[in-house]
Amino acid sequence: MEFEPSYCRYCGHELEEKHSEGRERPYCPGCDRIIWQNADPVAATVLRRGEEILFVKRGIEPGKGEWSLPAGFLEHSEEPTHAAVRELEEETGLKLKTEDIEIFESMALERFPGQKLVAFIFSADMEKAEGEISAGDDAEEARFWTLEELEASDEKLRKHFVSAMREVLKNKT
Repeated sequence: MEFEPSYCRYCGHELEEKHSEGRERPYCPGCDRIIWQNADPVAATVLRRGEEILFVKRGIEPGKGEWSLPAGFLEHSEEPTHAAVRELEEETGLKLKTEDIEIFESMALERFPGQKLVAFIFSADMEKAEGEISAGDDAEEARFWTLEELEASDEKLRKHFVSAMREVLKNKT
């Protein structure tokens, strides 16, 4: 079931539907506007150390206890590169300069029914990072795994970025 808002986030009026740009969309008659349901932007970093990738074990829902890339939502007016560097530091304690990461891929994802994401996936080498690995507030653990080692373990892996991880490892210089 897809989430549909019932009330306007701008004026609080009950929403109706209106045909616009080829489909029915939430519409507020109170302020005469279409209520757009756009994808939320996220940034993730594939931090490599040889054949290994740095993963975080999520300490909060959604996906509590599952391993994932350091990733998170962009703040208002934040550049994707800055978000990737910020999230890496918040979740792992490691610092990178924005010039030490490069965009690798962007992809559209569905996190939950009705919540679409646009993910900016960056890659970087551990030798460029500063600091010691330590799990952040929303992570239980942070550590390097080979993708094969993690997939063969009893641990749970969030699958969102697996194809990008494989490509980063294949294309490393």
